[in-house]
Amino acid sequence: MSGSKSKKVIAIGILIMSMTMACNSALSPILAEIGKFFPNASDTSIQTVLQLINLICLPGMFFEPYLEKMFTKRDIAIIGTIFMLIGGLVPQVLNSQLWMLYVASAIIGIGLSFVVVVSSSLISDYFTGIDKSRVMGFQSIFVSVGGAIIAKGSGLFTAMAGWKSGYLVFLICIPIVIIILLTVPKGEIPSAVEGAKEKSGISGKMVYFGVLCLITGIFVATFNTNIAMYIDRKAIGDASTAGTVASIMQIVGIVGGLLLGTTVKVFKRFTIGAAIIMMAAGTALVGFSTSLPVICVGALIVGFGFAVRNPGAVTFAANMVSAKQASLAIAIVSASYNLGNFVSAYIVNPLANMMGEDIANRFILSAVALLVIGIIALVKAPTTDAEALDSQG
Repeated sequence: MSGSKSKKVIAIGILIMSMTMACNSALSPILAEIGKFFPNASDTSIQTVLQLINLICLPGMFFEPYLEKMFTKRDIAIIGTIFMLIGGLVPQVLNSQLWMLYVASAIIGIGLSFVVVVSSSLISDYFTGIDKSRVMGFQSIFVSVGGAIIAKGSGLFTAMAGWKSGYLVFLICIPIVIIILLTVPKGEIPSAVEGAKEKSGISGKMVYFGVLCLITGIFVATFNTNIAMYIDRKAIGDASTAGTVASIMQIVGIVGGLLLGTTVKVFKRFTIGAAIIMMAAGTALVGFSTSLPVICVGALIVGFGFAVRNPGAVTFAANMVSAKQASLAIAIVSASYNLGNFVSAYIVNPLANMMGEDIANRFILSAVALLVIGIIALVKAPTTDAEALDSQG
């Protein structure tokens, strides 16, 4: 399947392909400045600029497995990356109305949905056992590095030349496309007979996993969609400061990726629950403090939990089904999580406002909710120990 390309070269290509996978959260530094540019827009309307990426990911992820009947996975990845580039360029020419930014987010979301499913699915195609675990861990690292570059880059560009320039970080997609072409085999389109053999219904366990991911996504999104506004309203810093905090959250994913295999070996089926509780702790730190160092520590804790939960959920989902069904399983858990991200502001903001107008209430509410969800995931784990450990060989 890999042709003349070595597994190492293929891994590098897939990992670099993954660098844009955190763009839906890493763009958070520009939100406060967009809010100032559209002063009559509500917080929820501004947050929708980011969350719409997650909403569009939902149908895109479920549609991607059907695209595999017409295009190879590598081609789908290239198409997705080009879509993200186009989405980043749209605000450079269309930016006078908020709906124009929604269009840009929708285009980015379509591209992101393809890349998320394909990159993780390709790992299942080319790697097994301990190698699969290692590459999944490294993928988390590359997602974090890419997210840090996008977060800090968008924050710096915004501080220097306005929020429209923040979108220019998507120029990173150009070298990524070139690298994918040079390193990832073109692959083959599976025959209709092969696909028919692998058809089966979605198990109740997978439905539960999807629901758990959806609810988790609702409250995890609070950090990314509110941190820039929180820093601005509490007079802690500017867009560049928000970019630094967001990049810390992404960078710590390097540690999370390196320790993913070890973490899964230790916590087994409890990995997801433990990671969610960690994110609850980090979110609470932000909600109870206006100190930048404390907020940075909160970002670090959230980032580590995020770096374990996300690749962990994708890996466990792929391990629950056959290799041919991996794309659909990955789509279910990823799309559910992204749907939760999208509806977050519509649920968290009204509930938090019942506690008072302070934006800190959004973080406190989400921290409590994540703690409860984490405990539920510990009591009723979404996977068995065997499924969790399958990636460890």
